Amino acid sequence: MFGGRGSQAASSRSIAGQSVNQSAQTLQSALPPHTVEAAREVEDLLAGVARRAPETLVAPALEAVTAGGKRLRPLLVLLTSGMGEPDEQAVLLASTAVEVLHTATLIHDDIVDRAESRRGRPTTVAAYGRDVAVATGDYLFAEAFADLAEIGDPRLIRSFAEASEGLAAGELEQYRAAGAEVDVEVYLEHIRMKTAGLFKAACVAGGSLGGLSLRQIDALANYGQALGIAFQMSDDVMDLVGEPGVTGKGVGSDLAEGTVTLPVIFALNEGDAGLINRVLSTPEPGPDLLESGIDAVLATGAVEKTEAWARGEVETALEDLKLLPDGPERAILEYVAAEVVGRNS
Repeated sequence: MFGGRGSQAASSRSIAGQSVNQSAQTLQSALPPHTVEAAREVEDLLAGVARRAPETLVAPALEAVTAGGKRLRPLLVLLTSGMGEPDEQAVLLASTAVEVLHTATLIHDDIVDRAESRRGRPTTVAAYGRDVAVATGDYLFAEAFADLAEIGDPRLIRSFAEASEGLAAGELEQYRAAGAEVDVEVYLEHIRMKTAGLFKAACVAGGSLGGLSLRQIDALANYGQALGIAFQMSDDVMDLVGEPGVTGKGVGSDLAEGTVTLPVIFALNEGDAGLINRVLSTPEPGPDLLESGIDAVLATGAVEKTEAWARGEVETALEDLKLLPDGPERAILEYVAAEVVGRNS
């Protein structure tokens, strides 16, 4: 299922440069058939994880794992493993584990943030209450490591454990820093832990299962981290300029929660810092105040600076991919990196 490359490489490269609105559909259409088949199997395995939950958690777990999204993290496992000769079942389990772990962190994030909706649907905590949401997230977290234990590769367990530790530490630091002054280095450390770590773990898992060399796995780790950083920076921009339902949350939600993102840091240094700080320090700011805060950020060059930084991270990611085997998987990884900046979902 994961073998076979060659003639598709050129067609995979040709997808770059299409409109952002077409990017998700283009990505799906460019995937090698064996990757599409594997992605469908991962969807079935995700539903199976939810249905194995204790009875009271089946419904919230199933809603959480089937809530949509690009499935970028499991796709990274599938693509990076496809550069070698992996065990198919192990790859499916690792792909499932990374998405289950990601879903668990989203549930816990929504609990901490008291979020009401995600991707236009009620969050687990809003629909089922805090106790059920905590139990659902904990169950999914445990199931992710159960899948990894079944694979039996200590490198994967170590990689995912490090990512999980970073996720927890990053969320705690972000919560403590809400509304406080944050500099660029502190912000970068937050997103390395909270977002980039799981991208890195997915790439390391795929490279390891594919039997790639240590040098190539290191290159994939660097690619995953750079991609994750660029992804989060793009997400920070979309929080200010995106559309509700497309971004997965309300516009300006980071600002409303007191979360200091990179464009906000830039705007504080060159714009109406007094107004922006008032929004950051106000619990549940009203629509007018929030809109004024967003306008204050957009009146500066903060978005453009953030996008430029993200493009720099993407260039780093693309450079690391040069050490990987040429073929459709590498071409699609290049496309994914190039499309992160300016994405619409």
